[in-house]
Amino acid sequence: MNDASKNPSLLVQAVVALDAYFTELERLGNKINSFDMKTEFEFAQAQRLMARFAECGQGVSAEVMNLSNYLNEARIRADALAQGVANRAALLNSRKTDEQAKLEEFRLLGEKVRTIVNAMNTLKRPENSVLSEEDRQQLAVDLSIFEQQLSPLIEQAQNLRREAHQFRMKSLEQNADSLAQTLIAARTKISSIHLAHQ
Repeated sequence: MNDASKNPSLLVQAVVALDAYFTELERLGNKINSFDMKTEFEFAQAQRLMARFAECGQGVSAEVMNLSNYLNEARIRADALAQGVANRAALLNSRKTDEQAKLEEFRLLGEKVRTIVNAMNTLKRPENSVLSEEDRQQLAVDLSIFEQQLSPLIEQAQNLRREAHQFRMKSLEQNADSLAQTLIAARTKISSIHLAHQ
């Protein structure tokens, strides 16, 4: 047996009481209507039962009022709960929108990084190749450009990591941190190559 049946709510109690009054009202009404009203005993019985019938009628009125009040209170509580759930749903939708925006930002950042990496791969020269002075100068310019392009991407990845941490998006936080570390390592490598060819 659950707690609700052991400790019924006021609403349930009002329904049960109203049902009991209706049942008693019906029983009394049928009994009163069954009298022929020919004997003094029947008159006395009818009078006593009519008094009880009036009491039950008052009980019905009182319980109908109680039931109406409890139903109104239940409706107010249900409305408050519904409002709370609606607020949570709005927060959930907002969170979902924020997450999707952050994931899209990470995807776009990944595309920018791939574009730069592909462009950097075009700078690779065959092993043991000797660079002319003009090639060295061009390589220095290209490396400098790539180095400049990496700095804002590193900053963006680090910002995204911080925001993901704030939003408790653990996977995105780790991915953004990993990307930032990779970009920092790439920038360091470019700097060393740049210095080696000066």
